[in-house]
Amino acid sequence: MPHAVVEYSQDIETQFEAQALMQAVHMSLLSSAQFAEKDIKVRLYGCDHALVAGESATFIHITVYMLSGRSDETKKAITEHLLEVLKGLNLASASLSVDARDLDRSVYSKVTI
Repeated sequence: MPHAVVEYSQDIETQFEAQALMQAVHMSLLSSAQFAEKDIKVRLYGCDHALVAGESATFIHITVYMLSGRSDETKKAITEHLLEVLKGLNLASASLSVDARDLDRSVYSKVTI
């Protein structure tokens, strides 16, 4: 844990290197000292179409799913650091956002085979 899901509008995919962005997200989560490196998962998805207020939208949004139990202050620090990673891409124009979501420890299931 965690799972970092990065969504972006495909109109900006030529403005950043996918592998470099995933590595930067990975390193940001690792530097939080909240997660073991082997547990960090990053996925990147391009969105074909997006609207904001009825208009085409250019964006990158990261949702971090993590097991419950961390304070709001810790989650805020993680999202703010990830937002700095996105700002560091120096995109021409885009909406950048990050959210952190708790996964309920009592129901989360996992196996590595």
